[in-house]
Amino acid sequence: MRAIRSIAEVMSQPRSVEGLREAVDSSFTSGLNGVDVAMDNIFTTVLCASFGGVCVLLLLARLVQMANCHMRHLFSLTADREQQRFWMKDRTALWPALKKHLLYAPLWKKRHNREMRLSSAINMGTLPSRLHALLLLLYVASNVAYTLSLDYRGQSKASLLAEIRGRAGVLAVVNMIPLFILAGRNNPLIGMLRVSFDTYNLLHRWMGRIVVLEAIVHTLAWLANQVLSGGWRSVNETMARSRSFQFGAAGVISMALLLLQSPSAVRHAFYETFLHLHQAAALAAVVGVYFHLKLDKLPQLPYIKALIALWALERTARFLRVYYRCHSWRKGWTTVQVQALPGEACRVTFEMRRPWAFRPGCHVYAYIPAISMHQSHPFSVAWSEDTAASPALPGDNDREKLLPTTQNELDRPRGTTTSISLVIHKRTGMTASLYNTAAAAPSGRLTLRGAVEGPYGGLESLHSYGTVVLFAGGIGITHQVSHVRDLVMGHSAGTVAARKVVLIWTVRTTEHLEWVRPWMDTILALPGRRAVLKILLFVTKPRSPREIISPSTSVQMYPGRPQADVLIDREIQERAGAMAVTVCGPGSLADSVRAAVRRRVDVASLDFVEESFTW
Repeated sequence: MRAIRSIAEVMSQPRSVEGLREAVDSSFTSGLNGVDVAMDNIFTTVLCASFGGVCVLLLLARLVQMANCHMRHLFSLTADREQQRFWMKDRTALWPALKKHLLYAPLWKKRHNREMRLSSAINMGTLPSRLHALLLLLYVASNVAYTLSLDYRGQSKASLLAEIRGRAGVLAVVNMIPLFILAGRNNPLIGMLRVSFDTYNLLHRWMGRIVVLEAIVHTLAWLANQVLSGGWRSVNETMARSRSFQFGAAGVISMALLLLQSPSAVRHAFYETFLHLHQAAALAAVVGVYFHLKLDKLPQLPYIKALIALWALERTARFLRVYYRCHSWRKGWTTVQVQALPGEACRVTFEMRRPWAFRPGCHVYAYIPAISMHQSHPFSVAWSEDTAASPALPGDNDREKLLPTTQNELDRPRGTTTSISLVIHKRTGMTASLYNTAAAAPSGRLTLRGAVEGPYGGLESLHSYGTVVLFAGGIGITHQVSHVRDLVMGHSAGTVAARKVVLIWTVRTTEHLEWVRPWMDTILALPGRRAVLKILLFVTKPRSPREIISPSTSVQMYPGRPQADVLIDREIQERAGAMAVTVCGPGSLADSVRAAVRRRVDVASLDFVEESFTW
């Protein structure tokens, strides 16, 4: 605290400090003089070990969970509803308690993903979960403790300021490495720990704020010593002659701009502009810090080099992945078929240039340059199909070239074309431009060129659950429909434990049913569908009571909103084996489903999976 008071005292002095200036050794204003390098190295090691320790604990927990799911899957494959009774309840009270009070718990009461709005135009974001809040608290508290763990025993003010300058600068640079790793779409921790990108994005935002604050403390400590040593004039002279300090100042200013952009209200109001400015400012900050360290030959230079290498590797991998999947020399870039749908949505189908591994629940980032030149946006993959090539005609000279030579070609014969389909709801920016362009085209259809990056996500397998309840709100059906097809087909093939699948979809009007009608027709025609699948449709704003017609006992339609707790209670009473409840939709729906699951998690083997993308 003494160091902070020293900075505050200097900053509160008038610009003319000749009468107040202390006799301070100017050597403490730069380099490693006064910096406790040994303690900085210790705290760097502790910080890295802390990150590694958390990752190892999460990995061990995931391995145990995955092993349990695998065993349950194997033992339930040939078991009927009665034979799956063993898996209907957890065998320990600890795991349900952890899920209820930590893993699934919101920060306070019920609210988690429901957005906080001051008005229709001002979005203040969402609250972290209790587990997220705990991790963030530990991270922030540890960085504050490391920064203030100084040698206060009889040091001069200049020496103390030099020590805090070094400590804050070191922590800022070290924290930049996980900051950039967590921001990457190809973050290896996503698949390794099976933690969603949405969680890493939350950690990235708060980690970025800490990095910026540490960089500002680093700058203010230098500035305070410089003023004490030679007055404000010496600050101007030093900045004019030192390229290292100029680059350092550029880096800090860029970080400050990032901090000003970080509030949720700013991000949501100007999201596409925010993305461009955020990336540009991040690049400027990295360049500034790199040359600041290089010109002064500081020992933290290898950290920033490692950061740049990781960043370049991630960006290169993304480009190569997109180019390989979506481009061929003969056909060029992927063809994109866009169809305008009722309810201000578009069905967008990408005809991939190479085979594409589809996972239920995955998402992609879509590039459509004719609509949005330099941007990609995440969308759930609702459907994927492989179209076989036409068989070779008798007498073809090159028929032997069509024989499969690899396992992948046995699974997908040569010439097989993969198409993936998204449903994009009109909002603002790119989605609004896409819908308006498609709606204005003849017959509401147009053909464009584009690409997709992915697949990402699809981390949670539902194959080991005897009962699966899927909630979808509005466009959230695109995430759930792929799971429904996978489970129904798996039930027929005997490859999943599911004996009961319930899809609960809430839409505003019946015209929204057109978004996935062709795919739902395909699912309803699957063999054995009636034995496992039940669909409940809720229409919140029907134009007429006559629209609410239930086609059959397995597909039922109701007016109004679903009561999550009532529906989950009913399915718990009629469940087979372990039960999973998943939700994808508006924050209010997700929070109500989460609350209902938490209230029942101790009476059944009940897992909760939420698909969300907060930004």
